[in-house]
Amino acid sequence: MTHNDAKRAPTDDQEAREKIAALLRRPWYVVAISGTVVLVSIVLLVLMGKFVAGLVIALVPAALIFAVCLGQAISFSPAAVARLKSAAEQTGGRFTLWKAGPGPYTGVPFEHGIGHDRFGVLDYVEQGLPVEVGHLLTTVDTHGKGLMPNAKRTAFAAIQLPERMAHMVLDFGRLSRFLGVRMAPEAWHRSQLVDVGGGRRFRLFVADGEEQLARAFFTPELVHLLQQIGRRYDVEIKDRYLYLFSTRSLGSGSDRRWQQQRTLIEGLARSVADSPVWDLLRRRSKRRSPARDALRRDDKRVVIIIVSVAVGAFVVLSAIAIYLWDQGLLKV
Repeated sequence: MTHNDAKRAPTDDQEAREKIAALLRRPWYVVAISGTVVLVSIVLLVLMGKFVAGLVIALVPAALIFAVCLGQAISFSPAAVARLKSAAEQTGGRFTLWKAGPGPYTGVPFEHGIGHDRFGVLDYVEQGLPVEVGHLLTTVDTHGKGLMPNAKRTAFAAIQLPERMAHMVLDFGRLSRFLGVRMAPEAWHRSQLVDVGGGRRFRLFVADGEEQLARAFFTPELVHLLQQIGRRYDVEIKDRYLYLFSTRSLGSGSDRRWQQQRTLIEGLARSVADSPVWDLLRRRSKRRSPARDALRRDDKRVVIIIVSVAVGAFVVLSAIAIYLWDQGLLKV
């Protein structure tokens, strides 16, 4: 390390600490403001004894913003980052406060948005396979100083695979849920669904032409394990990595929860490392490697579903508003 590097390292570390501290504080600011709007709106509605359109219009979006930001503030807290840092010694791994860019990862969350960085990252080896656990920060707009957070946070674990695999997604809807309700339909073309014996909710999408590879990889043992993992994570396989994605940090919650997450990753890494599919891929690589084609999206179907739901919600809300107006309970 040169003299300049030695002088620059503490500064860079301090900048990373300040950046992450500001990042983790921002949702709390929005929680305080939106929570105040919700509280004031409710108090005024109670005092007036009637529904006032203006207050209701302010209350509903404020309540949604409050719920979203409160969930982010709790799920990506300083305590969650600190837990991953303390786990570095336990796992014999390395903790990094800030990693600029998406790194080698190409999973769907790493490709959406206009910028990607990782923070609170733990790297270690499990069952002979490199594992990275951390938090992905995806910039979704160019307004860096607005009141609302301009970046989406996604918790992830990435397990490096022995060989390159075709693109596969197990979409359990964990990244598109709000208050336990799935808010967006599956984006993948339904013709790519492959049945590997996991049941109706085990919806595996596989790149065209790789159905046989998927059935070889998803053994009954692995399917059973992924059914448990699907209670908390969406799963994606692409190139040399298997990803787990969630809207809640792996390090959040209690120590018991963290140990449960580590146990899941350990079991998954063991099952993956022992899979017979790697011998199949090594033999097949002499003839051809897995398809590099990504899964095909069915955006038309997604748009139709979203528009239908939006129209239905508008009709229901309009009917409620008309009824309240007729009853004299709604004022402008």
